[in-house]
Amino acid sequence: MTLKHSLTAATAFPAPSKIGLCFPDHLSEADEICVGVGRWLEQYAVDTWTLPLPTTLSDTFREGLSGSIDGTDLLICIGGDGTVLKAFELVSSLKIPVLGIRLGRLGFLAEVVESEIQQTLREVMEDRSLLFERNLIDGFLESYGTSFSALNDIVIGRDAIGSTISILAEIDGTLVAEYRADAVIIATATGSTGYSLSAGGPVLHPSERSILMTPVAPHLTRSNSLIVPPQSEIQLTLVRGNESGALLSFDGIRQHHLNDGDSIVVKSSDQVAKFVTTNGGHDFYSKVAKRLGWLRSDYVSSYDNLNDSN
Repeated sequence: MTLKHSLTAATAFPAPSKIGLCFPDHLSEADEICVGVGRWLEQYAVDTWTLPLPTTLSDTFREGLSGSIDGTDLLICIGGDGTVLKAFELVSSLKIPVLGIRLGRLGFLAEVVESEIQQTLREVMEDRSLLFERNLIDGFLESYGTSFSALNDIVIGRDAIGSTISILAEIDGTLVAEYRADAVIIATATGSTGYSLSAGGPVLHPSERSILMTPVAPHLTRSNSLIVPPQSEIQLTLVRGNESGALLSFDGIRQHHLNDGDSIVVKSSDQVAKFVTTNGGHDFYSKVAKRLGWLRSDYVSSYDNLNDSN
């Protein structure tokens, strides 16, 4: 049974022979950890290369990566979820698996914390890690005749403060809403713990292939999210933007200006994002509960109480 039909499927990930190490170029702490990871990996005689990520990924920067990326088996990202998204966008077409190391704040893509780095790397290099897949969505922008993929979300939002924009939403050709809102988010299960969650959307397991549609601060419209099956298509049409139109964003990395009448068609992608983990993602709900504060900090489960009484 493949991941597309199972919530728990994962496959063994063989020890990589070439690893890329990336981090935000403005974070000295991330740079130091990257150096430490590279040194630690020397004991395995693995080939490594380092990639400081600039704030903006220019075409020139992208074109200069081909030599380093060639033959890479794993990309380790040191930073936060934004770093993982940016790095993934660079290597997505090459289907290189990603492992995220989180610094500081909340993160769902960058799962490994600093204290776990060596143990995680040891499991990766000793054939004890797993590979699992996350769904992508494709957005076809009709006015540009181009298509881009997103791991987290595709968003149409206002480009200026002070007024809402109006967006028509269709599912499989059926008009379901006119959202007069700050934005409309089309999110994957991965993106369900991001912008969509802050707008009141539900949390989906990361292996789920359904798509979320969530309006942001809708005016005179119910704010329910819709969970759309993966075989359906969503079309969003900007019918009224600000004076300058609106903005279309793919994972917050690629942005395009939209004019009134512009449309984007979003559907589940045939491609997937590959991530490496040492636990197969089976404790996803535990991580969500802890990171979103669903349990009191002093909570003790009934199982612990039972064990204490024995």
